Amino acid sequence: MRDTGCSRLRGTPTGVDKTRLSLKICEDVRNREGHLDRSVLPPYDDKRKGCINSRVQLVDFMDAFLSRFVFRRGLSTAVQSYLARPFSRRTSGQHRLLIYYNPAEISFVQVYPFIAWRRALAQAYGTQIRAVPVDRFLNQECAMHRQADTTLVGPWFTTSPDLLSERLAHMREVNPKAVIGFLDSYAANDLRLAKAVDPYIDWYLKKSLFKEREQHLAAFCGDTNLTQYYGDLYGISAEPVDWQVPSSILAKLRLSPNFLTAPQFLGHFPKGQVPKQAGRALDMQTRLGKKGTPWYSAMREDALQRNNALPGVTRSPAERVNYKVYMDEMRRSRLCFSPFGYGELCWRDIEAFQTGAVLIKPDMDHLDTLPDLYVPEETYLPVQWDFSDLEDVVQRALADDDLRQRLAINAYERCADYLSGTSFISDMSFLFEPRPHQI
Repeated sequence: MRDTGCSRLRGTPTGVDKTRLSLKICEDVRNREGHLDRSVLPPYDDKRKGCINSRVQLVDFMDAFLSRFVFRRGLSTAVQSYLARPFSRRTSGQHRLLIYYNPAEISFVQVYPFIAWRRALAQAYGTQIRAVPVDRFLNQECAMHRQADTTLVGPWFTTSPDLLSERLAHMREVNPKAVIGFLDSYAANDLRLAKAVDPYIDWYLKKSLFKEREQHLAAFCGDTNLTQYYGDLYGISAEPVDWQVPSSILAKLRLSPNFLTAPQFLGHFPKGQVPKQAGRALDMQTRLGKKGTPWYSAMREDALQRNNALPGVTRSPAERVNYKVYMDEMRRSRLCFSPFGYGELCWRDIEAFQTGAVLIKPDMDHLDTLPDLYVPEETYLPVQWDFSDLEDVVQRALADDDLRQRLAINAYERCADYLSGTSFISDMSFLFEPRPHQI
């Protein structure tokens, strides 16, 4: 579980009306896809109260239910089996997309938008989507990639490079015309598995990339740019780690959406409903986890101490709370302080944008993300990586109501525009084109 200073709720809440819940999920899907032609499947007649009354709604319900709840603990594997069902009979213009996914929350962020926008993808590229746990691929228990036009593979970062190379080599051998993409969902901005996958893949997808792409070839002390910077800052020594990233991978690097497209956010940025800054009682939301590796703990402890030393600033208490309380507190906060985690991107960045709390965060100007949510003085207020200017930035923000409202509006609207539009469809177009060397 990610360390945010709150306790995440797991599983379907008790006492929830399951019929109302299923219909609400279907409504979320319809709201995102209302501009599409939904007449391709005829309705069937069932007048029972609360029943899903069309085959379209049934498919929507199953896919949405899967995407929101299949990876929660204790859920039946039947829903997983639904999305892993065989491809239907191939038709003219059909493009089969297979996703071998890791069930970790951070990894599913890259998978969920393909499910959420599946009908728009079908209209644009004839896409038919299936998803299978990546362990079945690694353990040679699934061969659906033989039938796929595009396959995305997203293992966990601890997967053996030798095993990954072996399985991808076999995939390429049995389906040489298929496009193969690698899903790197990992927090850190290194490319530690690039050497293993480069000979076999066409595209390498990641939630953030260095603007200067050649930085991905560098060897950092302690293995990432953050371990090197904060290790040097706090006197924590570490040997350089060279992932031996091949330069040939640079041309294959592509951005995939950041945390914005996670299930808990997609559908929850209604257009024109930017939360107001007025009436907020708390100056800054600062619930932060700090347990971890030495450099991470030192950085987070320093961030919290500097925050606690700010004169006259009200902030959230230190104890852990559940997610509902955490988000309610965010809605009552003028600012949200979000130092880096093990990577630069943090869930709380999007939680701040969603609730209208102005994001204060170490400068993100070295990274590209999709969509571009980190625009200094437009969507967030940057601070130095060593937090040396934190007090000045916080005091300026608290003294300027218009600045805070402008930043909150800009950040919210950027999120809402991406989620309510079809930019994801064009952003992923490269996955549905012929292999680069076959064009």
